[in-house]
Amino acid sequence: MRRIVILAEAAFTLHRAKTATGVIRYSKDKVVAVIDSTHAGKNVAQALNVALGEDIPMVRDINEALQYEPDALMIGIAPVGGALPPSWRWQLTTAIEHGLNIISGLHTFISDDEELRTAAEQKGVTIWDVRRPQGQPRVAKFTPHRPGSHTVLMVGSDCSAGKMTVALELERVAAQRDLNGSFLATGQTGIMISNNGLPIDHLISDFVAGMVEEQVLQLAEEHDWVFVEGQGALNHPGYSPVTLGLIHGSAPDAMIFCHLAGAKTIDGYENCPLPSLQRLISINEDAIDWIRQDGKCKVVGLALMTVGMNDEEAQAAIKAAEEETGLPTTDVIRFGAEKLMDALQQHFSTH
Repeated sequence: MRRIVILAEAAFTLHRAKTATGVIRYSKDKVVAVIDSTHAGKNVAQALNVALGEDIPMVRDINEALQYEPDALMIGIAPVGGALPPSWRWQLTTAIEHGLNIISGLHTFISDDEELRTAAEQKGVTIWDVRRPQGQPRVAKFTPHRPGSHTVLMVGSDCSAGKMTVALELERVAAQRDLNGSFLATGQTGIMISNNGLPIDHLISDFVAGMVEEQVLQLAEEHDWVFVEGQGALNHPGYSPVTLGLIHGSAPDAMIFCHLAGAKTIDGYENCPLPSLQRLISINEDAIDWIRQDGKCKVVGLALMTVGMNDEEAQAAIKAAEEETGLPTTDVIRFGAEKLMDALQQHFSTH
């Protein structure tokens, strides 16, 4: 188990530091500190104003973090452009000098930086560029999954709609019910948590479906339930291709739809309004039917993110979504994923 310090300087918020908060919530590794000088002296829960990481201190810089004896430094945000901010460079250099391994989900690979790579080699530490694709490229063959296995894909209305969280919570409930389940990570945060997976947004488009298919087929041979982390959204003007590749590559048997309660437009695209939930659900079901054509793969549950609401407001949003869609709905962080797992088990018992 690693002892990780997370670097999120001046960016440790629920929205900007999704990687950091995801690792803190779900990783089996121990996060010993988070670097953000704007929150120094607080703990993670105080910095985020949520019930998470009450025992994890916020520190000013890597020098202060070293007192907590980390053995790895993780870059906990994805800056605009995907490159290492120049002002962070000295923190990585200092971490390497003290023997810390580096974990990075940036689009720009740290191990391609000659200075940092040379320093790491001299200190005998590793640089793990999570988004560097592993495995051989392949085109999808539309190979059937093992009979008796259930592949469940998380889809949604936007990028930050909780798809990874829902998949991990479903895996957790499956384990509690003694079901043989597995989580397939498709983004950098999920890969950091599970130490395995595919960096979908760094694969050549022709091979997305094929490489997802290969992973799902392998997991379906070993597990009865495969929970696939979704990416992007079919209705997203920038990231719809990755979503389609995931749908066709995973060839799911069922889907869970993820949505930020109250959202009216795509985040960052104020001129791109969201269709109704019914319409959003139908386009995802249609997309898998383009190749399966049996109509069996349905969205069987709805996962709402109700961040910023109190419990009464959250329950009202959940009730409204259930009335609109006719689907069992919950917020998996507030209320757990049991309702969604119930829906999945019921769906497969009748199909």
